[in-house]
Amino acid sequence: MKDLVTKPQQSIKADGAYMLRAVFLHACMAILGFIATKAVIFESLMPFGLIFAGGCSAVFLPSVCVGAFIGYFIPAIGVGGFRYIAALLAVLAIRLLVSNYKKIAEHPLFLSAVCAAANLVTGGVTYSGVPLDALKLTAECLIVFCITFVVSRTFITLGRNYYGLSSEELSYLLITSTIILMGLSSFTPLGLSLGNTAGVFLILAAAKYGGTLASSVSGIALSFACALTDSYEGGFGIYALAGLAAGSVISLGKYAQTLAVAATGIIGLSFMQFKDGSAAFMAEIVAGSIIFLILPRSVGIFLGKIFYCYPRVSITDGYNKALTMRLDLAASALRDVSETVSQVSRELSRINAPDFNSTLALIEQDACAGCKLRLHCWENRKEDTLSAVMQMIASIKEGKPAHETAAGEEFQGRCLRVKKMEDSVNRRYSEFASRLAAENRIEEVRSVVSDQFEGVSNMLLELSLDFQNDDKFDNCAATAAAAALKNIGVCAEESCAKIDKFGRMSVEIKVKKDNDAVLSRLQIMKILSLSCERDFDVPNISTIGDSILITAHEHAALKIDVGVQQLSASGGSMCGDSCRYFNDGKGHFVMVLSDGMGTGGRAAVDGAMASGLMSRLLKAGFGYDCSLKILNSSMLFKSTDESLATVDIASVDLFTGNVELYKAGAAPTLVRRNGKTGKAESTSLPIGILRDVSFDRAGIKLRAGDVLLLLSDGATFEGTEWIKAELQSWGEGSAQNLAEHIAECARRRRTDRKEDDISVMAAIIEKAI
Repeated sequence: MKDLVTKPQQSIKADGAYMLRAVFLHACMAILGFIATKAVIFESLMPFGLIFAGGCSAVFLPSVCVGAFIGYFIPAIGVGGFRYIAALLAVLAIRLLVSNYKKIAEHPLFLSAVCAAANLVTGGVTYSGVPLDALKLTAECLIVFCITFVVSRTFITLGRNYYGLSSEELSYLLITSTIILMGLSSFTPLGLSLGNTAGVFLILAAAKYGGTLASSVSGIALSFACALTDSYEGGFGIYALAGLAAGSVISLGKYAQTLAVAATGIIGLSFMQFKDGSAAFMAEIVAGSIIFLILPRSVGIFLGKIFYCYPRVSITDGYNKALTMRLDLAASALRDVSETVSQVSRELSRINAPDFNSTLALIEQDACAGCKLRLHCWENRKEDTLSAVMQMIASIKEGKPAHETAAGEEFQGRCLRVKKMEDSVNRRYSEFASRLAAENRIEEVRSVVSDQFEGVSNMLLELSLDFQNDDKFDNCAATAAAAALKNIGVCAEESCAKIDKFGRMSVEIKVKKDNDAVLSRLQIMKILSLSCERDFDVPNISTIGDSILITAHEHAALKIDVGVQQLSASGGSMCGDSCRYFNDGKGHFVMVLSDGMGTGGRAAVDGAMASGLMSRLLKAGFGYDCSLKILNSSMLFKSTDESLATVDIASVDLFTGNVELYKAGAAPTLVRRNGKTGKAESTSLPIGILRDVSFDRAGIKLRAGDVLLLLSDGATFEGTEWIKAELQSWGEGSAQNLAEHIAECARRRRTDRKEDDISVMAAIIEKAI
């Protein structure tokens, strides 16, 4: 029973801290209400206590009214404050009566109308009948209406939970602050106005933490307040100039801002012509500047949270749609180019293809022109003559010259110019063969170019689909992340929370560079995880110009221990196999193994090109099929000689454990899952042989403790059964140990004299911490 009625000590402490904070805030609001009543305009009007009570939130209404009541009860001038007490009580009564209708009771226009009406009624009761007094009452009611609206919007702004201020909200806050400064102006210890001193501080703080807009608005508002209170005749506009000056030198630092404000103070003295109050005017500028310069860092962080503008978040839907339309149009145009190139290629091949009949005619012209037996040989005995010529051509195809003996005895006995015929066949057929080879190569080039255009078109289409369907922007999460980071003094200029097609979130925060700021990656990770309600990895923090980019990706459930071992054939320095692995930034760990044809330098070039280009395309976010098409056309176009390589890819989803295998002519992949070992084989061709190439695909789901092996042909020369046995019996050890063990065993098992490069990529699935 005792446990049921006794609150935990931690809850008691928490409630106690909450109560102390609430008492402190209400006391501050009462003081602000009291100070607002001391702001006097037009020599006799004091509406700002009423305005503050009318515009404040319902939570602080009692405390503000108490402070304003005390302020009006002890008026700043004569007995003028007592008519505002009546207006104050009327506003309080009306707000309490309509408090159950929140949409009406908290609407800024309603609060403004209530305050203006209360001020008009109480002012009308004391109206003396003088026209000038009527004009002053009308002006006062307009001021009450407008400023109450501003104060109400300020309380709404400060009461919300998300981060940053828009330019409009920042203006509301600064104008409301000016009301308090007007009230403080009546307090003049040592002959210095607290309001004006605080006003100088406000201009400098707004410039440093809010930018040029904030400093300009604060300067203008302070100048307007001086005009209303008739302070420093002829020199009140200097505060507006001070705001502009401080805002224009933000990039030079706080000392430059302070000097700029001091310079405007000297200008102000010249405007005032060194009248009474000039020394106090300059002293107030100096005092406000000193307070700004000695400001503790913790207070600066707090002010930064208040003044910093709302961060820009993600791209809009309209821009997204426009971008996808442009990508679709570009993809369609490139596809049309590809089709046009193919069509033109076919027409050119038909037109420009070497004609064998023309070659036979040239042979006849060269060898038989002027011969008496020409008509006999090429008309009466045409078939026999063509047969003899074709026999000589067949000899050339076999790598021998077109010797007269290849034509047969009958032709040798009949032909008067056998030697000329032999020379002509050699020359003309060689020319024909060269033109035919050149045309075939040109046709290959046209086909490759067409494939390249089609591949780029597919890439653009995939990008369009990514923008249109896959990547989504969570502006609520972006705002929440920025709001949470402001609590540690990290004020975002831009914030973006993106969810990819797999449902994983990544957050990018752009922060203005500050040499004094210390960014804790661990602290940022915890804050982002709490604010976005997802687990994030430790973020990456990089500097780009004058900004700092914070990038965090959602934390995966799994991680990969990867090991790679390569043994060159005959102990050579160059290996024809190439291995790469990387994280694609979307929760997938990708392994790429390519085996170039043969061994040595030529194979190393082919393997490195295949794995490197494929990895780069996949990292850029392109799909596997279009990346393979681009890679295949590049291999076909790379050299006139035969150039080919295998491609073996394994993509592991670190969130679900799903593994996708993509194979183009690659050796089998071995998998140990749940203690049992199996393999995935490929029947597809390597790249670089034919234009049409595709992946063989396979899928499997792995979990922590399972093992994946990617192998080159050199490792599987003796089959895969022994590798299965080794993998099945493998116990404790890292992935690198396993890769080295399998590679060394494969080298020992090689029984023929022809050695091949051996590559093993081992991946052990582990639980992420």
